[in-house]
Amino acid sequence: MSVLKCEMCGGTLEIEGNGQYAVCAYCGTRKALPQSNTANKTTSPVDVNSGKTAQDETSRLENERKREEARARAEEAKVRAEENRLKAESQRLERERLAEKNRTEKAKKSKARGKTFLKVLISFILVVAIGTLTVTVIIPSVRYSGAVKNVEEKNYEEAYLTFKSLRRFKDSKSQASTLLKEHPEVAQVGDIITFGNYEQDNKTANGKEEIEWKVLEKDENGKMFLISRYALDCRHYHSSVEQVTWETSDIRSWLNNDFYKTAFDNTERAKIKTTTLENRDNADYNTDGGNDTKDKVFLLSIDEAKAYLPSTVERVCIATKYAESQGSQLEGLTRSCRWWLRSPGSTLYNASFVKIDGFILQLGTPVSVEKRSVRPAIWVEL
Repeated sequence: MSVLKCEMCGGTLEIEGNGQYAVCAYCGTRKALPQSNTANKTTSPVDVNSGKTAQDETSRLENERKREEARARAEEAKVRAEENRLKAESQRLERERLAEKNRTEKAKKSKARGKTFLKVLISFILVVAIGTLTVTVIIPSVRYSGAVKNVEEKNYEEAYLTFKSLRRFKDSKSQASTLLKEHPEVAQVGDIITFGNYEQDNKTANGKEEIEWKVLEKDENGKMFLISRYALDCRHYHSSVEQVTWETSDIRSWLNNDFYKTAFDNTERAKIKTTTLENRDNADYNTDGGNDTKDKVFLLSIDEAKAYLPSTVERVCIATKYAESQGSQLEGLTRSCRWWLRSPGSTLYNASFVKIDGFILQLGTPVSVEKRSVRPAIWVEL
């Protein structure tokens, strides 16, 4: 028995009770069935061909259904692909939107930070400018005016200290120099002042030159300890070969007589104080320093040279042209000289001195063999 198939969907046809119609169990299509000769129970040739045709039709319909299902699946896949594409595109657009939003927010924040930084920078510049103006102009102007007033009121030392500290502000340097020249009593440690006169340029025709002194100490009463800035002369420590101390040396006698009378007038001599000198032994060689002395003019001791001129640079000294003509030997790049100290050397036949490089030779050199340059020292009350 052959199975009838629906021409519409390929589903199975079920024959109704009267045998004249069949209904598709899948899609409900109703189809009329061909009638056979009831008298003749054998199948005619037409019936055989009709059955074959129905089978082919069923196969065609099945194939068509499968093709339709494949098309449906392909269409469904295409729809899903399109949906996925649209979803991906939507996600991409969302990412771009978020990225643009982030860029915009960052740009706003950056702009805000830039504005904040600019405000801070401008404020900083204004503060610095105002501070600089205050420090370099306003305060110095006030202090300068105060120094001028002190000069008018004859408070010279206070005025000098102010002008000196102002340095290059207006004519402060010139004002300080003028005060130091006219009122040397205002000088501070390390300053250079002029006091007395002595031949220095080796041109006797133009007279003596003012002596420049470096302030080594200033006490609470205004007394100042001075040493000549340059070596002023060149002499033997002592004229003969014999044991000698500062007390018995020729150079001490020369300083307190010839030099003292030549370099200072009566007014200046009255300002030079008599100093009690402690003449200590040479510590390296235990050489006797001799008795303590009282002097107007003297040489530094080893201890004083180390205390008041602590570095070798500070002890380097240049001799005047006149001292050079008297035997000072200038050597090295600085054209510096050797200068006497009053302390004894390794024996009482020697005296210590400062070398051209500023080092102290405590061994000393024979007192009467070689000349050394002379840097006088004094205590004054100006």
